[in-house]
Amino acid sequence: MRDRRGRIRRTLMRSSNHSLESRPVTRPDMRVLAPAAGRVPEMDDENWADVMKSGTKSTGGSNRKPARVQPKIALFPWDDVQYFLELVRKNTLLKAARRLGVSHTTVLRRIANLERQVDHKLFERTQKGFILTETGWRLLAHAEAMARAADGIASVGHAGNDLSGSVRIAVVEGFAAQVLTPALPSFREEHPDVAIEIVTAMQIANLTKREADISIGLMRPTGPRLVARRIARCDVHLYASQKYIDRHGELLRIDDIDRHVFVDYVEDMIEIPTLKWLRDTTGQRKVVFRSTSPLSQLRAVVAGVGIGMFPDYIVRGEASVKPILPKVVKAEREIWLAIHEDLRNVPRMAAVFNFIKGICQTDPSFRR
Repeated sequence: MRDRRGRIRRTLMRSSNHSLESRPVTRPDMRVLAPAAGRVPEMDDENWADVMKSGTKSTGGSNRKPARVQPKIALFPWDDVQYFLELVRKNTLLKAARRLGVSHTTVLRRIANLERQVDHKLFERTQKGFILTETGWRLLAHAEAMARAADGIASVGHAGNDLSGSVRIAVVEGFAAQVLTPALPSFREEHPDVAIEIVTAMQIANLTKREADISIGLMRPTGPRLVARRIARCDVHLYASQKYIDRHGELLRIDDIDRHVFVDYVEDMIEIPTLKWLRDTTGQRKVVFRSTSPLSQLRAVVAGVGIGMFPDYIVRGEASVKPILPKVVKAEREIWLAIHEDLRNVPRMAAVFNFIKGICQTDPSFRR
């Protein structure tokens, strides 16, 4: 019985092996094997043979995943933005180039680079200078924000008691020449690594546009995020030289003004209303000499050209002139000190700001 069972088992095994060897290998129905929601891959005989050899599926191409492409980060040209801001501030190529220490063609090239970046024209060139386009105005707000951020980054390097670098002060000329500049030696002794730049002009500096770091003026400045302090008041009087009085006679009453001639500012170039003190106090007068510089006006008064009107701090120490009708004809002006709030905590800026406040508190030409 045992031998019979063995013969039957051997016979069945030989039959099974013969059946497997002679049966052709066929491709399975991929519509059955593929997921219902997926796409049935197209495979030819050659690809299927590769599958049988390797034991992996093929989709007719490489089964490697494509390399991930890292997106490029667009770096906005901060240097070009600085050229843009300077051209906005100065309004002309030559002035902007002079301020930046480059040629005017370099400024043009930088502006062209920036216009390509934003794909819009930023300026219209006119006889009066470069005027911002609508896109230019939109860019200006962002450019100023970049400038403020850059100042903030720069201030990080000046933490603690490290006082170095430059500070630009926009100030009326008379105050700069007669008050601020003579006081600078004491500041230099305390802060030898701080360089002072003084800019005098007939218009109010725009601290938001970084035309200056600090401003000193005769009226309160306006603008976003400014820190402004009234630090003093000053009196403004008529002055004449003894030479002029000897030639034209003494002024004893207010009516005597009518027969005299005057020295004043170039009226159509005054953008600071508080400088129009002569007209505000005496009305329209016969003016025989005009200058945008109060120091030039003072020299004309000393020479006997006419009567001038000045803040008292401008004429101090000038023995050849004296006040005219000081109790009758006078004006009062306020001295305002301002800084952008992003700069107020920069050590060198704070040092200069506090120094200027201290000058006015101790100078007898001013009162609080």
